[in-house]
Amino acid sequence: MGRDVEEHDGAGRELNAYERVLAEDREVVRRLFRLTIGGAHAGLAIMVCVVALVAAVGNAAWALIVGGAVAFWFTVALAGVARGGRRGKAAVTRAYLLTFGWAGWL
Repeated sequence: MGRDVEEHDGAGRELNAYERVLAEDREVVRRLFRLTIGGAHAGLAIMVCVVALVAAVGNAAWALIVGGAVAFWFTVALAGVARGGRRGKAAVTRAYLLTFGWAGWL
């Protein structure tokens, strides 16, 4: 009887219709929210333009506030990623993606 349970619960078993639909839905959501380095570069470029525009139109104090908010978010993301176990370049890359990767959805 123990073998029957292993055969039905193993990783190589065939999924039923409900599980296949769930797996397909999860894959769609993963693709929808996937962050790319190209999107992150675009997000950084957009933020640089926004800070420069705020400095040109407003004053330097507002540009420092906006730039500081983005730097603070990057620092928080980096701390969170480091707590999650990533270190070095992998942690910086993940924090960069979390901070600026939103531009890939535009």
